[in-house]
Amino acid sequence: MSTSVASRKKTTGHKNERSFAALIDGDVERLPHTGKTDVRDEHGSTYSVKGGTWWQIFLYRRSRFETNTVFTGNAIGRVPELMVACIDAFPEDYSVYRANREQYKLRLQTPMRRLRDELVEPKLLRAFLEKALFNGGEVDYFVVLPKELTNEPDAKKKFRVFARADVVRVLGDALEVTNSQAQSGRADQFDAQKVLFRYHRKNCGEFEIRTDSDRHYREAKFRVNGPTILRILTHAVKPPVEISEQIIAYGGGVKAFDTAGR
Repeated sequence: MSTSVASRKKTTGHKNERSFAALIDGDVERLPHTGKTDVRDEHGSTYSVKGGTWWQIFLYRRSRFETNTVFTGNAIGRVPELMVACIDAFPEDYSVYRANREQYKLRLQTPMRRLRDELVEPKLLRAFLEKALFNGGEVDYFVVLPKELTNEPDAKKKFRVFARADVVRVLGDALEVTNSQAQSGRADQFDAQKVLFRYHRKNCGEFEIRTDSDRHYREAKFRVNGPTILRILTHAVKPPVEISEQIIAYGGGVKAFDTAGR
């Protein structure tokens, strides 16, 4: 992705966050520094707002895993350790990597396969999703603006709201975890360069190590396909409740608007 495209996507994302905040009289200022919380309502509940096609969940350097306490503890098993091992499969000097890409891509296979073996465990997959999507317990609700509405005027936007527990449970049950496979006939392709998250045999998420430039090198990247994730959630989380003309809440997401019960 070019710098201009990335900047445009970021600007659009912030605009949609403000649009949702306006609907609930929420605040987009004075939020946790981690960046997972996009909106906070007047009752203190927090929301992560997503839109578009591919959602970048995190892009971390090695130091982030060492300093982020969310990625520690027995609940997530060896997942953080193995993500760091994937980063460490590559030399610190980008020019050294460029001189012998094949050697380091082969070295990556072992920790990437071990990471897949950890994440295939349902309990660890759910723990990973909770930490990656919600920074542990920082974010309460997951808000999705469907791809086709991302660039619509504010009055035409219709947001879907889900509770953290529902998102973690449903995705943890629905996603299949596997490793990537090299494309046949490609000498520069290698197996197990990524951990893939699949739904009905189609890729809807991936964990990889970025090595595409000196600027973006040895970075752990996790992204998911928004339309597929939304389809999974709306199919599994019931019932949908129309809070207003522009907000539909599903399952536990209704609690965000149950002011009488606060």
